[in-house]
Amino acid sequence: MARRNASGPRPRPDVLVVGGGLIGLLTARELALAGARVEVVDDRQEGAASPNAAGMIAPIAESIADQAFARLSIRSRDLWRDLAPTLERESGTSIDYDDSGSLLPVLDPEGRKVLDRIRARALDLGEAARDLDRAELAELVPDLRPGIEEALLLPGEHRVDNRLAATAAAAALRQRNVVLHRATVQRVVEASGEVVTSGNGFECAAGAVVVCGGAWTPQVHGLPALPIVPVKGQMIAFDRVDWPFTGAIRTPAFYAVRRAGGRLLIGASVEHAGFDLSLSDEVGADLATGAAALLPTLKDREPVEHWAGLRPGTPDPWPIVGRLSERLHVAAGHFRNGILLAPLTARMIAPLVLDQQPGDPRLAIPEVMHPGRFAAGERLSS
Repeated sequence: MARRNASGPRPRPDVLVVGGGLIGLLTARELALAGARVEVVDDRQEGAASPNAAGMIAPIAESIADQAFARLSIRSRDLWRDLAPTLERESGTSIDYDDSGSLLPVLDPEGRKVLDRIRARALDLGEAARDLDRAELAELVPDLRPGIEEALLLPGEHRVDNRLAATAAAAALRQRNVVLHRATVQRVVEASGEVVTSGNGFECAAGAVVVCGGAWTPQVHGLPALPIVPVKGQMIAFDRVDWPFTGAIRTPAFYAVRRAGGRLLIGASVEHAGFDLSLSDEVGADLATGAAALLPTLKDREPVEHWAGLRPGTPDPWPIVGRLSERLHVAAGHFRNGILLAPLTARMIAPLVLDQQPGDPRLAIPEVMHPGRFAAGERLSS
């Protein structure tokens, strides 16, 4: 096998990013912006989280139990505000970024109590939260079933078309002459002041490696053992949705997320089934039934799409971001918050890889995300 970059026309990259999901692509972008020579390798695994997510940027609704996580998520949401138009400009394509907010309908008295706690949490964090009455709801989402008289609006919750965002990020990298390879990485070996990454006909020597492999991260031999497991989520989609409200609707049982062009995503199940991506008619029917109970116009429609993705879960469940060894780094384990936290993760990990201090102290990686919080473990055997 010929070593990639050892004797080729291009110089050895300063950094190789393993994983071409949104976190890996944005990490490569930050490194390139800092002047590093960067390459990316990805195998487009079926079921990878980035192309199969809902694209919610929901710092409050996803963080009600942990204020520290909420503050981190708000910081990343704020980065998204600037990143979205920048990615569109760099790539020349739309990423369907929307800042209409999230609607949380009041379904019953217990739900009212839950929403009161969410509102209080939002206000404590300096985020807006507003109660909507039936008339306001009917104007925004005419399809809501009768009997829902109020909802909580979180204007600071946004959404993005995650597939378009990843495509735009890859295009932006190509504009910066960042090489994107398609290959499966099976092994990393750190020696003699570099890291050699190899797998199925691919080999690359780089000054440093950042592994952003999602649920497949632990399958890379040569890394310390990392407690990242796949968590399956199934989703469905409907077409021909035409409400004035273009954000997301959230209930305890499911979420409904708009897309440009009249598509509505309904998700998502939480299943611990390993890397099994098989689709369940029962799960799809449950999602459709739940959505139709809230939005009766969906009752007689057939979903136009049904798919599954694998979220990378951790025991905490905080992400794992930081240094594994002198030249090996990881940014993975974001569970259902990979799209939300992608810009912040990239801004955090890039200075560490380049042995620099972050320009903003708020971009320092918190200890709760460090890989060292878990038992170090032995390097995986060959």
